[in-house]
Amino acid sequence: MTIRINDIMDAVSSYMPDVDRNLIEKAYVFSARIHQGQIRLSGEPYLNHPLEVAWIITQMKLGTASVAAGLLHDTIEDSLTTVDDIRAEFGEEVAFLVDSLTKISMINFRSREEQQAENFRKMILAISKDLRILLIKLADRLHNMRTLQYHKPDARYRIARETLDIYAPLANRLGIHWVQRELEDLGLKYTDPEGYSTLKASLDAEIKEKDKYLKDIMEKLRVELGKYGLKGDIVGRTKHIYSVYQKLKRQGIPFENVYDILGVRIILNTIGECYEALGIIHSMWMPIHSRIKDFIAMPKENMYQSLHTTVIGPLGERIEIQIRTHEMDFIANEGIAAHWRYKEGKRISEKDGEKFSWLRQLLESQSELRDPREFLQSLKIDLYPEEIYVFTPGGDILRFPIGATPLDFAYSVHTELGHHCKGAMVNDQIVPLNYELKSGDIVKILKSSKATPSKDWLRIAKTTRARNKIRTWLRAQEREQSINLGREMLEKALAGYRKKGEVKEPDLDRLAGEFSLKSGDELLASLGFGRISIHQAMHKIVPESERALPRKRKPKKKTEETGVRVKGVENLLIRFAKCCRPLPGDDVVGFITRGRGITVHRSNCPYVVASDPQRLVPVEWDTESTEEHEVEFSVICRDKPGMLGSITAVIGAENVNITKAKVQSLSTGNARCVFRVMVKDLPELKGLFKKIHGLKGVENIERLQSF
Repeated sequence: MTIRINDIMDAVSSYMPDVDRNLIEKAYVFSARIHQGQIRLSGEPYLNHPLEVAWIITQMKLGTASVAAGLLHDTIEDSLTTVDDIRAEFGEEVAFLVDSLTKISMINFRSREEQQAENFRKMILAISKDLRILLIKLADRLHNMRTLQYHKPDARYRIARETLDIYAPLANRLGIHWVQRELEDLGLKYTDPEGYSTLKASLDAEIKEKDKYLKDIMEKLRVELGKYGLKGDIVGRTKHIYSVYQKLKRQGIPFENVYDILGVRIILNTIGECYEALGIIHSMWMPIHSRIKDFIAMPKENMYQSLHTTVIGPLGERIEIQIRTHEMDFIANEGIAAHWRYKEGKRISEKDGEKFSWLRQLLESQSELRDPREFLQSLKIDLYPEEIYVFTPGGDILRFPIGATPLDFAYSVHTELGHHCKGAMVNDQIVPLNYELKSGDIVKILKSSKATPSKDWLRIAKTTRARNKIRTWLRAQEREQSINLGREMLEKALAGYRKKGEVKEPDLDRLAGEFSLKSGDELLASLGFGRISIHQAMHKIVPESERALPRKRKPKKKTEETGVRVKGVENLLIRFAKCCRPLPGDDVVGFITRGRGITVHRSNCPYVVASDPQRLVPVEWDTESTEEHEVEFSVICRDKPGMLGSITAVIGAENVNITKAKVQSLSTGNARCVFRVMVKDLPELKGLFKKIHGLKGVENIERLQSF
């Protein structure tokens, strides 16, 4: 279906009778003039894109200014049009939205990762000014994903991966689940095309097979609820492809072992009726106690409310049932968009801020983190919150991600309480710092002035807030130590020259300027960290005529033999991190280790993310290197005779040497095979994975980090 301007007008008028039709028509004409002659990769007129974006915005039921901004969102970036032009034609509100959307993407960076991080940082900052900016951005991304097939394969994968990592979780946190589901399914389609098509076919077959069973369940519910005077809507629901894919991957099970693909949603008039219906359903079928969740009493942070239960229905089939009111169902589909459309042009109020506390956390993290890798990692942590609910001694409820510890609790109350946390009382029992909090726990923090953060705390804390506060404290301490170490190193190096009166006391601030540093303390810290050698500093301080000839040293191992070069620096000792085992082709970064040169890590290595970004240096692979690297991976497959032999045969056929292998039987009827092999680079490993994945009975392959 090709979207026309009349379709957009009709859609807006259906939920906003007083719509400013002239403004939208004017925006359409302006956009058509600006984009005249421009063609998308699909070959269609570029104007189709802003029309589609505006249409998606109407499905979110946003107001006139948002629809107009959707039509105009690319006009500044793709032409000589300025924000002043937009302001003169359409007013301040539309100009603000278009300008904010443009600023998110119009900036040049040194690396793609830096660009991605800064774009998201700008987007998070924009949320504090107006949530509609993010909603329009989601609409833009959704239409781009619908037409992703026209991009080149590498661009398709990159955009789809970014969508799964950031945009789909953002839609989820905003509660706009219809956008989230489509983004996730499209993201999977382009990151794992084979897995997507196979799973889609299996789901379609399962839905067709269970259609009559589901209708019978719904009829039984309708009759039973009617006996108690409960009338409402009863509809069938199906898990979307990506959610099933994630469950298969997370649990390592075959498709046949997924029991909650189909479900039922009951929509009633009042909260009281919802709880009454839950009791009736549990009297009809046996509930699974661990699967009963009350999101009415404790709503999710995106305002989602519903009762969830899973029961053992007829024929022993598991049935997931959701019970909610009509208002809750509306919020569950539209999320924050349903709330925000009534507040066009207004900032987030303090009351709204309580509902969207996770937005405040994102804003806090973007202001505290300067390194792109850290920011992206923190953003992803904030966007994947499987929540638990715990209580303060005073009875207040606090939300945390699953796996949160007393450290996360302490830092959520106050930074100083976190810094001096030595343990906690949970339900009147003393627990250690690494205790995992559970829903319903009552937590009291034990404080001591002697307790201070350590690097181990970064492995214990799970929330972005806690990890940021710990990093900040550690950096301050490490910087002070490095300044002292740098001063000591410089004093020792100058001692001999001072006795002879050959050098004056160095002006550290001036010397720092010669290394493009801002102060003497920065220079001393750089000496202590090892970013500047004492030899380099002395070269600037001691007159050339007074310098002693350097002793001849044994040549260091050439960097070419390691297969990695440090950008802009020669003759550095380089080694590979054992915590993540990087391969040529991986995105890598170097970490300065005192006295041990550069350690090369994968960029997404947890150790790197938790480290001081000032100690990171850019490195690149030497494409001429032929050195082989050891890597370990696991294969989840059917536990049947000959399976191991088939996998090892494929590995042998690819001329890949196996250095170690072990097999473990799982309770699911599968086996987990772990192989350690020698490969030249990432493409060779991916090629091997593709061949193994093609074997019948192989469910999943995963590269392992450390071993």
